[in-house]
Amino acid sequence: MTLFSDLGILESAGLIRVATVEPDLEYHFQHNLVLDAAYASLLDSDRKRLHLAVGDAIESIYPDRHKELAAILGYHFQEAGQDARALYYFLLAGDEALAAYANREAEILYKRALSLACCTDSEVARLYLGLGEAIYRQSRFEESLQAMHTSINIYSSIGDSDNLARLYGRVGRILWYSGNRPAGLRTCLDGLELVKESPDSIGKASLMHEAARAYHFNGMSDKALPLCRQALSLAEQLGATYVQADALATLGILAGVSAEESLEALRKSIDLAEANGFMQVSMRAHQNLGTMIRTWLMDNQAALDHFYKSSEQGRMRGVVSEEIIGLVSYISCLFSPGRYKEVEAQLPRLDELVERISDSSPMHLSVKFIRGALVGYRGDWEAAISIFRELLHSWRELKNLEAEISMINNLSYYLMEKNRWGELDDLSETESLLLDAVRIIDQDDSEENIWVFPRMSTLRARQGRLEEAQEWLGRARSAAENRPSPWDELYQGESEAEIAIAKHDWQMAMKIIEKLYALEVRAGFRASASRLLLLWADLHIRRGAPADMEQAQVLLREALMVYDEIRLGHYPLIAQNKLQMVRSHTYAQTLDHEKMTKDLKKARQVQESLLPEALPDLPGWCLAASLKPAGETSGDFYDYITLSAVNKIGISIADVTDKGTSAALFMALSRSLWRTYALDYPDAPEKAMEMTNRRILADTHGGLFVTLFYGILDPKTGEFIYCNAGHHPAYLVRAKDRSIEELTRTGIPLGVEEGTTWIQQKIYFEQGDILVLYTDGVTDALNDNEQNFGQERLQEILLKHFGKPVKETHESILLEVNDWIGHAQQFDDMTLMLIAREQG
Repeated sequence: MTLFSDLGILESAGLIRVATVEPDLEYHFQHNLVLDAAYASLLDSDRKRLHLAVGDAIESIYPDRHKELAAILGYHFQEAGQDARALYYFLLAGDEALAAYANREAEILYKRALSLACCTDSEVARLYLGLGEAIYRQSRFEESLQAMHTSINIYSSIGDSDNLARLYGRVGRILWYSGNRPAGLRTCLDGLELVKESPDSIGKASLMHEAARAYHFNGMSDKALPLCRQALSLAEQLGATYVQADALATLGILAGVSAEESLEALRKSIDLAEANGFMQVSMRAHQNLGTMIRTWLMDNQAALDHFYKSSEQGRMRGVVSEEIIGLVSYISCLFSPGRYKEVEAQLPRLDELVERISDSSPMHLSVKFIRGALVGYRGDWEAAISIFRELLHSWRELKNLEAEISMINNLSYYLMEKNRWGELDDLSETESLLLDAVRIIDQDDSEENIWVFPRMSTLRARQGRLEEAQEWLGRARSAAENRPSPWDELYQGESEAEIAIAKHDWQMAMKIIEKLYALEVRAGFRASASRLLLLWADLHIRRGAPADMEQAQVLLREALMVYDEIRLGHYPLIAQNKLQMVRSHTYAQTLDHEKMTKDLKKARQVQESLLPEALPDLPGWCLAASLKPAGETSGDFYDYITLSAVNKIGISIADVTDKGTSAALFMALSRSLWRTYALDYPDAPEKAMEMTNRRILADTHGGLFVTLFYGILDPKTGEFIYCNAGHHPAYLVRAKDRSIEELTRTGIPLGVEEGTTWIQQKIYFEQGDILVLYTDGVTDALNDNEQNFGQERLQEILLKHFGKPVKETHESILLEVNDWIGHAQQFDDMTLMLIAREQG
């Protein structure tokens, strides 16, 4: 009999089965009961002998696979009574599992090793360290800390200062993740006291860094920076790459570090961590770099990318608390651009993660904050205020100063907003909150939280205490001198505007708001930018001149359009009320209509002469266009221009953000400049936009701007390159499947800010495709019930009439808009252009 014949007999009897053939032949018992019965039939001495034989065989047959097979070898040697050999392999297997983030497996292996009687004190300490780390990664913080403290006691008893320091630092970090930041700092300081006379070591450098980090998160920035630099220097001397990368990740967020050094340190930390496989450090560095990129550069999208990477690396490590921190930061960055649906989509994942943490109260608070912010953005300010009050109380109990300041920020913001729009008179709660924030910052001597001083200035301006408002504004400017960022301009600008409002200096206030609006638009912060439009309109209303009423309507409609797109709540109600107020005021005004009408008729004749007399004759193409002014003159225009140099045609449609003669004059100037630069740059619409914008800002000072869609069509190939400067999206209806593609904005309107650039986009017309261009007079047309015609209705009509001749489709759209308006007044100019490529 041979081994293979014996195996064949067992297989034939149905007791075993072939599991794998490659890379090695492997059999499994057909059922665990068969295994148990066979194993139970063996004598203890035979079992040990067989386990030892199996272990020895595996060791000798697979000398290059000991790490891979360490868990199996440990098991066999343990059962064979070979504890020393079992310990070696269980340690090896546990370390390998931990390195591979198989955290539950690592926990089991370390516990098996600890069950062996042969462990030395040093080995037991090492095993409890690995066990504590494996349990921490499973977010069982209390159990992890118990294991870590057991290891600390052993290292202390055997005089291993290096590992003792390392363990104190690790306990400090775990306490931070569990939400107990003061205890984390105390632990680090206790550890430093214990090892202060010990030789320099990697563990000591690691503990120094963790203490610096703990100082920072406990509001002691003045102590954090020098200790962090000391730890970094020691790590570099010792060649401790891990500690160096970790310290750099902390250095980048500390007060007293310049923007350049901050970003450089964080990027270097990522490079070191990723080159050496330090995923935990890489996770931290991406988290901190996202925070500081948003702080220094106001680059929300780049911050989103880094927060996403941080969350993903936390997930890959199997550490729920780390994944949550990155995910919460990622979600928080979705609010400013108005991506609320994405926020809602992420909440179930957050809830699932929080439930997997043993002590989840701090993480629950973070998720509650996201829900509170979402409630506020959706329009229920009272509910948001209530949630933020509860969160403030909870974070104060946990002594988390960073979170406390954040809650004061959010709570005071909503209270100030309610006051701004006449919904709250008493500002005493806001004053108390901001004074608390100032006390925290003064104690910390921190250069962070740059919003506090400007908001105090705004509060004092609202209270009529202008001298104090100026003092707080001066303090804000001084605090920002060492760490300037775009946020300083934003926060201080709002404070300056409030002071101007308190002085009834409407022109200055509007100039500041216009500048801040351009900053918000450039950053892609649609929610806060639309709020500034509302504030801008309110300033026009409060000044109250006839032209102000017209401008207020334009701004309010623009704000309402954004609110409708991003589904921002509460502000639309304020805007609608303001719009109704403006209309009532406008209707009540009496003007000298006779003289005005005569002048306007002449202006209209001049303006009509600027429009194309006839549409271009393009073989294989059909075009239709019309402009219907709301009054005698128009702020809209459309035009075509032959670009002979490239055998193409330029097509434009525009809308000046004003009404009346000022808009008409601005329109004429804008059209003239556009035509000039369109000819100068016949194949670069973005350059034509840039030059037109530059001349508009150089030649005008009236605060007007124009949305412009400009495209260049190659009639032969169907290529269409375009730029959209803040204009409503054009719609390209595809003949092949009747889908609608939106040609959205590729930059802000012309006349807003110097140095603005636009992005060129490209599409191709297929046969039967039709492009629809329009101004907001079409989609914002109101019926008798004050309802907008809307973009969705326009798209439905396009599909309804698709396939008909272009002129018929054009007329049908206008007819439907006119039917919608009915007996209501046309408040805005309506321009509509259709461009279609004929079927072959």
